[in-house]
Amino acid sequence: MKANCNFIAIFAKCAENAEVPDMINFPFRPSPSLIAAGLTLAGMLLFFSCANVVAPTGGPRDEDPPEVVRSTPPDQTTQFRGNQIRIFFNEFVRLENIRQQLLVSPPMEQMPEVRLRGRSVIIDIQEELRPQTTYNIFFGDAIRDITESNAIPNFQFVFSTGDYVDSLMVRGQVKNAFTLEPEEGVFVMMYDNPYDSVPYLERPVYVAKTDKEGQFAISNMGGGDYLMFALLDQNANFLYDLPGEKIAFANELVSPKYIEPLHNGAAGTLSPPQPEAPEEGLPDGPAPEPDGEFHTLYLFQEADTVQRVTSSRLTRKGLLTIAFRVPFDSAYVREIRQPFEEPWHIPEFSSRNDTLKIWFSDLERDSLFLEVWDAGRRLDTIRQATRPRELRGRDVSGENALPPLELSMNYRRTSAVPYFEPLGIISQHPIREIRQEHFQLFVHDTLPAEAVFDFRDHVRREILMDPLPEQGSRYRLEVMPGALTDIFGATNDTLIAQFTTTEPENYGSLILPVGLPRHNSPYILQLLDRNMDLLREKVIREDGTYRFAKLLAGNYNIRLIEDRNANGRWDPGNYLKGIQPEAVFIFPSPIQVRENWDVEMPWTLEPRTE
Repeated sequence: MKANCNFIAIFAKCAENAEVPDMINFPFRPSPSLIAAGLTLAGMLLFFSCANVVAPTGGPRDEDPPEVVRSTPPDQTTQFRGNQIRIFFNEFVRLENIRQQLLVSPPMEQMPEVRLRGRSVIIDIQEELRPQTTYNIFFGDAIRDITESNAIPNFQFVFSTGDYVDSLMVRGQVKNAFTLEPEEGVFVMMYDNPYDSVPYLERPVYVAKTDKEGQFAISNMGGGDYLMFALLDQNANFLYDLPGEKIAFANELVSPKYIEPLHNGAAGTLSPPQPEAPEEGLPDGPAPEPDGEFHTLYLFQEADTVQRVTSSRLTRKGLLTIAFRVPFDSAYVREIRQPFEEPWHIPEFSSRNDTLKIWFSDLERDSLFLEVWDAGRRLDTIRQATRPRELRGRDVSGENALPPLELSMNYRRTSAVPYFEPLGIISQHPIREIRQEHFQLFVHDTLPAEAVFDFRDHVRREILMDPLPEQGSRYRLEVMPGALTDIFGATNDTLIAQFTTTEPENYGSLILPVGLPRHNSPYILQLLDRNMDLLREKVIREDGTYRFAKLLAGNYNIRLIEDRNANGRWDPGNYLKGIQPEAVFIFPSPIQVRENWDVEMPWTLEPRTE
């Protein structure tokens, strides 16, 4: 900009001394200053005429995806013998996540190379193609325009190395077996050699990938019976070869059907008229009605049943923590070198039964030699010191000084205490002794009330108050120092808790008349919160009306599990044994419960087809 201005100034300065040639017949002779002014104006016009051209602002945004102009060879071509395909578009395009989105059915050993040239996409095939085979190259939404990134949805290119293009299809949806949510990015694979172990050993002949709704469609298939198997593939090799991979499968062999295309001639698709099928394809006469068969697969991860001890360590003095690979059934330990004559420890199980805590005190020996057992089988042998290792240079003069025992209440201080649940005190360690005289309970802050505190279970880390507090009352609990002594000899400091109890009018009820889908196994009826976390459950065996009472106002969900093996929990399936995951049913929408109100919601279920 600055250089152009300097040029104009110099040009105008030179013009001031210019003389007008005599050959030009002007009606008047302009002055040098007038000539300079005219040349300056001409220079300015020249400068602005050379400026950058800016597209006009405003106008509608381009929301149209690229459109296919032509391709070499044409889509749906037969007798294909080449190794390159080129597709031309009406505008420049780009490829987004092509490695993740490109899918070829049947799968190739070497994925084709896809590249751009001008307004076209070139597909270079890297291997020899199978004879008499229909290929489907699926791009997902990888092909987009370069201006607004508009994608061609579900773009695919089909060709055949035989005399015709196969025209049959299967479609369906993959859901999570437990949550029933759609599963995205799952490969649905079809095998024409349907022996049981084929997903472990062979690549499929047809494959598709589920979308955000968990839906899939495998088109241009040949006739026959196929094994249908779904895989959330962690290493992208189309084989079920990793223990953490999730799977789903159809119980019976699947036969593809003719399904009328839903979108014919949509922007960006290559859709010339379908070539005629061979005699074993479509029947003679009018085109058949679209087939409504829709396959639903339930994705699960097979249970890892190989049990072992993964770690064991002395967490602190008097506490040994043992972790297991999978949830245990009936884990326990026993001393094998010098067996104890009396019980020497308190076992504590985690909520998921995958961790065992061993509490102990006052052991005169330095080491333990323990066998770890579960379900009647010895898993491991552990040698464990009974005292933490002392750090070099550490001052141990205060080693015997015990810190106060930490206590907490079993309710949130910001909430009222349910009148129908016992008040509880939770200890950091198992309790050895309770001194009832060190507890003082007052109603309405000043009136003494009688209460007894006692252990809840064998671990003795929670003590409960008896009787229950009165409805709609205000309480103050004072726990004096020394009220509780743990197994290490530590005692508590003063604990003061103030709380108010609720009343029946603060709660509502949910009444569920349930019609079970089958009657040959028990069911687990579960009440869930808005986040699908379990609140309560009950085992039911027949149609009937079931009630969840004393519910706070809010939204609740209901889940029903068909407990086929009657073990009280949901179990996934096993492919080689032909066992599907236990069926799960979820009420279609959350149910609102209000205070002092009964909500009745009938629920009749149909058997699930798999």
